[in-house]
Amino acid sequence: MANTLKFVTVLVSVVALTLANSSLTHRRGYHDQSIKRYTNERTCWWNEICKEEFQMEFRCRCPRWSFCRSPGKYYNAYCSVMSSGYIWMQPRFSGGHYKYGRK
Repeated sequence: MANTLKFVTVLVSVVALTLANSSLTHRRGYHDQSIKRYTNERTCWWNEICKEEFQMEFRCRCPRWSFCRSPGKYYNAYCSVMSSGYIWMQPRFSGGHYKYGRK
């Protein structure tokens, strides 16, 4: 009986740790705040490219309820409701704290 209880305890612990680890890995994201400019002042459409690879400006601003995300730093980023992966943090349009247009 004692061996069965130990086995069940270990099994439950392993399953709990595995589930906790997989949920953390799935939700983890890297937030990049290096881009501060936009090419224009407009809101992106759903699943539109908000930042092209190797560009130092955003093409457009994702709606408030979505994120400009990509699978990695050197990929095109799309507006998405998922907050995992590589997240490009976009400055807000309000208050004049952003810049747009090419130099």
